[in-house]
Amino acid sequence: MVSPYRQRLTEIETDAGVSGIAIGGSPDVIALGQQLIGEDPRRYEAIWHRFTSRPHSVDGRSRPLSTLDVALWDLLAKARYESVCRMLGGPVQPSIRAYAAMLGFLPEPEAAAERSRERVAEGFTGVKWYLPYNEMAGPEGFRHNVDMIRAVREAVGPDIDIMVDCILSDSSQNSLQYVTKLARAFEELNVTWLEEPLRAEDLSIYARLRTETRTPIAFGEHLKHREQFLRALRDGIACVIQPEMHVAGGMTEMRKLVVLASSFGVPFVPHANESCRNSIHLSFANPKRACPIAEWGVKINHNVQYFFKDFYQPVDGFFLPPQGPGFGYEVDPEKVEERVDLA
Repeated sequence: MVSPYRQRLTEIETDAGVSGIAIGGSPDVIALGQQLIGEDPRRYEAIWHRFTSRPHSVDGRSRPLSTLDVALWDLLAKARYESVCRMLGGPVQPSIRAYAAMLGFLPEPEAAAERSRERVAEGFTGVKWYLPYNEMAGPEGFRHNVDMIRAVREAVGPDIDIMVDCILSDSSQNSLQYVTKLARAFEELNVTWLEEPLRAEDLSIYARLRTETRTPIAFGEHLKHREQFLRALRDGIACVIQPEMHVAGGMTEMRKLVVLASSFGVPFVPHANESCRNSIHLSFANPKRACPIAEWGVKINHNVQYFFKDFYQPVDGFFLPPQGPGFGYEVDPEKVEERVDLA
């Protein structure tokens, strides 16, 4: 069967017959994964620290380590025949509000307004749109960005959250002056947050931006180090932090980041386009004060979840507690085109 989608998956098998699966895979994952042969998967903390103990080792290993860590947590929860959420002590919340991330939809004012009305009719109380233009597009691109978000606000009314993401437009090209002007333009539109308007490593510039606008700033999906999140929180740079489980070190590290964010009273809303079925377990294992809302990639999940036997999604705009075992997904063998086994 020829798949309409492409997705790599990583599976860790044990001699006890239990396995764990994670989205993602690469030669680096294979190389790092070979070092797990003979390890006890229950020692996930020891494994994580072993792979991150050397200076700068996190930089090159963050993604492969994250992939393997997610697979380990899936394995461990399956061995206990319970969900990862339950393994983490949850669920704490009966449901979590979802916002619809509109990546892949036409970023034109009229189209964005219509698609947003559709999501609200489905029960969503928040939508996120991706700006198509950065500073290099000049005044015309700036006006298009603002006109699109204004059209969405007029379409959904004053009570729906609108998140604005700059990553699609290559926000690395933006200057502080441009982003400040953009953020101020969104103040009157009551934008819930402006996401990734600058490069991830520009923490000092983010700090200056926070003093120039009332629009809340959100970022974190590209940060790899706990120390970076600590600085963003300690210096009051971020109003929302958004670690990506497949970048920041998997579930082992994400558990610590949510505690860190909660200590500063900053909402923890993981970036979850690809990792929705992983991160939602952590969100449910924490109170609403820490994890008040969760991301739902409307289009991307049909790609990511295509290879699973079931499809997990919000109901009437709310996530319900995910079921197990593990993260709750199982690969449909009829949709797998190629499998690489390591000795």
